[in-house]
Amino acid sequence: MLNSRNCWPVFVLGALGLAILMWVNHQRMVVLQEETRSLAQESLDKAGFTFARAETLDERLVISGFSVDKATAEAACSTVVDAVRDRISLPGVYANIDCRGISYPGSAVIRSPLPTKPGISVATTKKAADAAQLQAEVGCQSRLTEAGKSGTIRFEKGSSPLLGGQEVLDRVAAVAKECSTFKIEIGGHTDTGGAADLNERLSQRRANTVRDFLISKGVPADQVTAKGYGETQPLVNDFPEGNGDIPGQPDSPLREQNRRIEFKITESN
Repeated sequence: MLNSRNCWPVFVLGALGLAILMWVNHQRMVVLQEETRSLAQESLDKAGFTFARAETLDERLVISGFSVDKATAEAACSTVVDAVRDRISLPGVYANIDCRGISYPGSAVIRSPLPTKPGISVATTKKAADAAQLQAEVGCQSRLTEAGKSGTIRFEKGSSPLLGGQEVLDRVAAVAKECSTFKIEIGGHTDTGGAADLNERLSQRRANTVRDFLISKGVPADQVTAKGYGETQPLVNDFPEGNGDIPGQPDSPLREQNRRIEFKITESN
């Protein structure tokens, strides 16, 4: 007969198994996307399209740059499609290839050839403004990421008040104000130690703290939102030995990697 004492180990093991599965799936997606992005960039460089850059933005593989003419822009986009067409249909890679970031004198129209393999969509644009908007979005996201990684944002242990990293947030605030046409999500993340629901609430409070700080530095309140993801998006397995969170064990660099704040452009403001 099952009682609460019998069920507790099963519940813990089930929760641990789910957390591991989520981590594995997330890591697989990250690896596949980066491998595909690198393959796209390598194909561009080898073909001589050194003006073009392959970047990851949301679920898109974004190709951007300034081409000398329309034919060269189309050729660059076609090169990427040919290079990654066999990978784009894999689960968790990219929803589409977006070439709207490539512009050239006189027009920003990029009419890339339609891929022959089903399941691949290539985004195109008809207006120069669209390409300029995408270029600005990619540029602002890159600057936000760089500013956010320029130092360490620290909080009180198990709590949300800032202990350090104000200079990092000053740089993020400066970028946010210069990129005022875009809305920014502040994502809070924790390690996988402790209860998942507590981690989610902690990450939300920390994201709120960062949002309040940015607003105090002049970032418009309607430009920034805060979202706590808890332990659902770990960068690394912070318990590689497989023994989980044991009370009293020392902290580790792996757990520190997962405790972070990320800044992500979500839409035009």
